[in-house]
Amino acid sequence: MSVLGTALGWVMGIIYNLIHNYGLSIIVFTLFTKFLLFPLSLLTQKNSINMVKMMPEENALKIKYIDDKDRLADERLKLYKKYKYHPILGTVPLLIQIPLVLGLVYVIYRPLSFVLRIDSGAIDAFEQWMINFVPDFKSEGNVYQVNIIRNIKDGIVPMLSDYGQEIKDIKDFDMNFLGIDLSATPSIKHFDRLMLIPLFSGISAWLLCWVQNKINILQMAQGNVNKVLTTIFMVAFSTYFAVLVPAGVGLYWIFGNLFAIPMMFLTNLCMPPKKYVDYEYLEKMRSQRIEKEKIFKANSAREKEDYKKFFSVPKMKLMFYSEQSGFYKYYAGMIDYICEHSDLDIHYVTSDPDDAIFKDTRPQIKPYYIASRNRLTFLFMKLDCDMCVMTMPDLEKYHIKRSRVRKDVQYVYAFHGMGSTALTLRKGALDWYDTIFAVGPDCMNELRDSEELYKTPKKRIVETGYPLIDEMIEKYEASEHKENAVPKILIAPSWQPDNIIDSCVDDILSELAKTDYQIIVRPHPQQVRHEPEKFELMKEKFRDNKNIEIQTDFSSNNPVLESDILITDWSDISWEFAFVTKRPVLFINTPMKVMNTEWEKIKTRPINITLRNVIGVSLETDQISEVNKTVEELLANKEKYRETITNTLNEHVYNVGKSRQLCGKYIVKSLVK
Repeated sequence: MSVLGTALGWVMGIIYNLIHNYGLSIIVFTLFTKFLLFPLSLLTQKNSINMVKMMPEENALKIKYIDDKDRLADERLKLYKKYKYHPILGTVPLLIQIPLVLGLVYVIYRPLSFVLRIDSGAIDAFEQWMINFVPDFKSEGNVYQVNIIRNIKDGIVPMLSDYGQEIKDIKDFDMNFLGIDLSATPSIKHFDRLMLIPLFSGISAWLLCWVQNKINILQMAQGNVNKVLTTIFMVAFSTYFAVLVPAGVGLYWIFGNLFAIPMMFLTNLCMPPKKYVDYEYLEKMRSQRIEKEKIFKANSAREKEDYKKFFSVPKMKLMFYSEQSGFYKYYAGMIDYICEHSDLDIHYVTSDPDDAIFKDTRPQIKPYYIASRNRLTFLFMKLDCDMCVMTMPDLEKYHIKRSRVRKDVQYVYAFHGMGSTALTLRKGALDWYDTIFAVGPDCMNELRDSEELYKTPKKRIVETGYPLIDEMIEKYEASEHKENAVPKILIAPSWQPDNIIDSCVDDILSELAKTDYQIIVRPHPQQVRHEPEKFELMKEKFRDNKNIEIQTDFSSNNPVLESDILITDWSDISWEFAFVTKRPVLFINTPMKVMNTEWEKIKTRPINITLRNVIGVSLETDQISEVNKTVEELLANKEKYRETITNTLNEHVYNVGKSRQLCGKYIVKSLVK
């Protein structure tokens, strides 16, 4: 501290020799430190902007991992890296302020050494004389130089022949400022003029917080409760702090708060927050997070009760698990069959409190809401039933495990897409399943190829087909179809790096906007779940364009059934669209969606590649300017595509029109004996 104190004392000495007023010297010194730290203020401002820019995504993470604090911490670190935000940088000004204050205390207690620059020999002589002749004088501690000054001013110390000039300088030195002794420490026990320092310290802190709440980038992003709590803390801290230190330090703190206000304006002038941050959108996302947290808390009791109720069921036979409401449609057909052809109870666990299953009033349906990661993990590990049906791959790899209670639970995988298993699922994603409801011969061949390649046990593969396709075809053929007066274009990408949304959706929309087409952008549910803020921004961007709709509600398949052309990249929705409507697909060749880097070792070629130019046309990402021309050609040749797509469907999908019954029949036959 002596090194820093010496440096600060040197600065204070220069300022005092120019001003010859101790109080004003402290004020000017405070202003000097603010300008000295201004570059750091700009760096902190930039860091704060990065923090506020990432807040919407951080709010989305808090929603997604609301019950998994460890995963939230990991994902938050990735977010910090993405936005180049450094949490420690925000505390640097405070960390610098602490040694500055301590150094200033050191200087204020030693004005003879640092402000008056009196030789240490003279100071030692004064000290020694007082030790010898002044009763109760203490030469130890921080106040001995101040005591020397007071005694010399009171005339107790005689004129020492060798130090006449020094004594004169000391007598001329005034540590009072506006009637306040800056060397003295305020005391609550003696309520005098000194207590003005803590009072004004608290007032200056309140004023600083008030301005911060109006213009500081971080405070503007905070909720009202946080603003109030921060203000209360700062006022209380500043007031209390000024009672503990000499009044000179309190004066420094007061003007430090006051000078911080114009510095904030100057910082905002150099780096305007509103240039980088959309506060209206930020508040919208913050409100959304708060609302989600309220819902989560409100559902906690419900989840706890359902968890208890689930394990109270004796001799459970059948369980379904759904990650969210949108997955119910993959089970709907087989559930209908089970209810119509058996008295099996269907225990349906979902992680969505608003899942469609809760609206099903059939007595055989037993729905449960269980969403927290820990409860799901324990539920699956303690699972005691005969059969578990899921659409979730990677069983046993992450938090969803096979039962540790029963080894004979039959795990059945039902596909929620028609694409290649070798290409779009991770290596070994289905290895821990016992039974697979196969979509078609390509699926069957890929699974057998994988078993042969990796020497894994053979699974029971049931040639069921794809229930969702059956349901969609039925609905489509049962409904009346009128030609759209204006062609309707559906843009539905996959969920992967550099998909259409991430790479070229703006270019596609710019081209299509040149026409009168009705355009629906329907992103992948998982991308909406992970990046909700991105689609809120898209909705805002195209709010005034009546021909463009950004759709994030996935409970209905109507947009698929009503569209004339689908534009996608590597999404499995291409099969659903083409095989149901018999209409062509425009594929954009973004980087291929590859979940398994060893897919080329599988003998069977993925239908994602082999059928790409059979059910439609593909364009490279640098051919986006040809989108309108290609759409026109596809529309003109839709009858030709109808025949081709129909033949392709029957060749590559099992049991078209019967798959729901076959899935349900297998389940009933396995469990009813």
